[in-house]
Amino acid sequence: MMKKNISLVAGAALLALSGLASAQSAVGTTTVYVGLAHIDVNSKAAALSGGSKQFPEPGAQIRVGDQTTTGFGLVYRFAESWSGELVLGIPPSHKVYGNGVLANAGQIAVVRQMPPTAFVNYHFGPLLPKLYPFVGLGVNYTYFEKTRSTATGDAVSGGPTKIYLSNSWGAAAHVGFTLRYNENWSLVGTAAYADVKSNMRAVTTTNTGEETLRTRINFRPMVYSLSLGYSF
Repeated sequence: MMKKNISLVAGAALLALSGLASAQSAVGTTTVYVGLAHIDVNSKAAALSGGSKQFPEPGAQIRVGDQTTTGFGLVYRFAESWSGELVLGIPPSHKVYGNGVLANAGQIAVVRQMPPTAFVNYHFGPLLPKLYPFVGLGVNYTYFEKTRSTATGDAVSGGPTKIYLSNSWGAAAHVGFTLRYNENWSLVGTAAYADVKSNMRAVTTTNTGEETLRTRINFRPMVYSLSLGYSF
């Protein structure tokens, strides 16, 4: 019985030492990854205001659709439990739909966004063999480009319409895991949230001149990603 207990203690010690050695060997390594990122947009926006049109309650509103894109990034392990990460991706285009009294209008616009995000991550010890969880806090910058109104959007607005969205700075946070296949290859999964808010202007050219409608959009995105990583 005593020999069995000694064996169990020795095994646990070897497991702890192997985990520590693995964490120490990760210091100074760089990991690049690429995979899929699904952006679950839970947008909220006040009714459009301005212009000469009067909309009945609850007013002319909009909502932003979800999108899936290719995500990629880079992680540098600067300490045993800490890393810096830059999250990038192929800029996704989101469909914008009518809401409120415009709920039956369908798609009224499209907007493409570029949301680079930087994180500082804290890495925990192994939760299971080869499975390492982590959490991170950071900052997001979202740049909006190539916004355009659809034919339906132009008809609802009363003429050709140009759409402008202000860029956004905001806090970001994520949780995730790294499943290490071996020293170089790993599977990385994350769930992230970013504070993304933007002021929107829709400028319509009518027969009597220009009219501008405004609102502020809180995108409230959750981003779920699954990527293949390579460390060197």
